[in-house]
Amino acid sequence: MSRENGLWIAPSATEFTCLCEHCLELGGGEGASFLAAVRAASVRGRLPTETDVGFIHCAAGHELVVRRIDRPPTLTRPDPRQLQLR
Repeated sequence: MSRENGLWIAPSATEFTCLCEHCLELGGGEGASFLAAVRAASVRGRLPTETDVGFIHCAAGHELVVRRIDRPPTLTRPDPRQLQLR
């Protein structure tokens, strides 16, 4: 669990729902169903619009870093690994 557990939210967002990646990894390794792992990893929170970075903890105590960011620029060259929305 050395990598950061975090998410990015839009500039105007004040509430968010996400999944704790660490909990998902642990839940998958314990043989639990995917649905049970997602339920255990679900995190909800708020971040005031004047705050750019915040911290929240999941039910298991893992820290998630919440960052506010504008929409990232479009890739100049499509990457086949990236989900393409049309």
